Amino acid sequence: MDSELYEAAVEGNVRSLVELLGKDKLLLDRIMTGNRNETPLHVATMLGHLDFVEEILVRKTELAREQDSQSLTPLHLAAAKGYLHIVESLVRVNPEICFVRDKYKRNPLHVAAMKGHVDVLECLVRATLDAAHSVVENGQTILHLCVKHNRLEALKLLIDILGDDQFINSRDEDGNTILHLAAVDGQTETIIFLTNKGVDPNITNSKGFTALGLLAQGQSMERALEIVNSVPQTSENHNPSKGTVFPNNTGTTFLPLTKKRDQEGRKKKVATRYA
Repeated sequence: MDSELYEAAVEGNVRSLVELLGKDKLLLDRIMTGNRNETPLHVATMLGHLDFVEEILVRKTELAREQDSQSLTPLHLAAAKGYLHIVESLVRVNPEICFVRDKYKRNPLHVAAMKGHVDVLECLVRATLDAAHSVVENGQTILHLCVKHNRLEALKLLIDILGDDQFINSRDEDGNTILHLAAVDGQTETIIFLTNKGVDPNITNSKGFTALGLLAQGQSMERALEIVNSVPQTSENHNPSKGTVFPNNTGTTFLPLTKKRDQEGRKKKVATRYA
């Protein structure tokens, strides 16, 4: 009868589910105590069978918290797939499952952020705001995951809701802020957004680099200057009297922007004078 139940889950066949449970009222209880890697709720959720999911939840809400061999709950799967209505149904019966972590220490909010499912992410954050502050492997926050996977819209949503300067300036185990990650990946739009939102560009990572220093490492000089010039002139690093100095691992130090412009201007005047 177990195999019939899983077949019904694959098909999303609510009628078969009801018939099976009519014959054996303890069927779902035995599933919970068995040695299967996945429950029928995992299977139905993964395949997006909303009616089947809701029928199981009416009869055995405890299944919502069950974890598979990867420590994933059905909510992790729904968040990964972007199934908003299933997410809403699962959270409704037990909001606390938002805190359950998989083997990588990721809860369903982390998964939704990584996949860029903004509507799902908003639903989960509104249900359990505290779950958004959980840290995953390597000391990374949910904001680090957004930048790492280049999910700018998810990042914008989280920063608007969380609005915590300390949190948005959090560093991972390597001392990197989310601005460091954006700089390494050359995410221009993200860099500008984060600077506008108050992420501190003066923070150094464990190797002594600021985010803009890393930007110069990974970009051509022209591209680095283009991005830096797009960043609002609000921080100490952008003070026109000090310029912006980019260290690199070749032993060369780029000139501050103001000095570079002055030198270029003098060269143009000399060239014009002797033309």
